[in-house]
Amino acid sequence: MPEIIYAAAPGASNGTTTTATGGGWGSLLFMLIFFIAIFYFMIILPQRRREKQFQQMISQMKRGDTVVTIGGIVGKVIDIKKDTVKIKTANSTELEITKRAISTVIKERSQENQEG
Repeated sequence: MPEIIYAAAPGASNGTTTTATGGGWGSLLFMLIFFIAIFYFMIILPQRRREKQFQQMISQMKRGDTVVTIGGIVGKVIDIKKDTVKIKTANSTELEITKRAISTVIKERSQENQEG
């Protein structure tokens, strides 16, 4: 009776030789590659696309365009520097913000009328 219990235990030997299969590492490697591919296509690739769209939006921005910041401030672009943009938010209020703080660029109305 104790032989039956030992035979069911993992790694137990009842005197006969058994051959081990090498499928454990192969399936583990396959799963690892699969999860890395899923991670790349679902997280990294979309982030790169958003970054490219943002850089294109910022590079096409010019004086007179209306911008919305990530904080919700709306203003008209009056000056563009290397890393910052100066916007006019009210009659006499001017703010200098970083380009990374811009959420949306709304084109100047006269350009939209000419294009459309």
